[in-house]
Amino acid sequence: MGRSVFIMSEYKRKSRMPTATVSKSTVAKPARKTRTRKAPAKKAAVRKVTVTTFKGGKAVAKVTTLKRPSTRNLISGDRYLKDFQTRWAIHSFEIQELVKDFRKGFDFVTPYHAQLVNQVKQWTV
Repeated sequence: MGRSVFIMSEYKRKSRMPTATVSKSTVAKPARKTRTRKAPAKKAAVRKVTVTTFKGGKAVAKVTTLKRPSTRNLISGDRYLKDFQTRWAIHSFEIQELVKDFRKGFDFVTPYHAQLVNQVKQWTV
């Protein structure tokens, strides 16, 4: 106990000692470079078409409608169906594996459950 008091008092004594001060340099440091944010990925822009009707040289009405998107990026019906079938097969496999894992857990817990039921029956008798 005496030793820990000595160490503590020595620590306090050292922490109160004056320290040398460092003068600031007069040389200006370059400004810190800031991080720039990347531009978000552009979404497929929905194009709009504005039709203006004129009567007697004056604009009467402006109607803005959506332009039909290009069909070149669409997949065919056959590819869409194959993609759906593949995704369904993956889903079915994952559900099958989940059921197997639940079965393993159930089989693991069953003996402990039976043992607990027997202990509770003995306590209540």
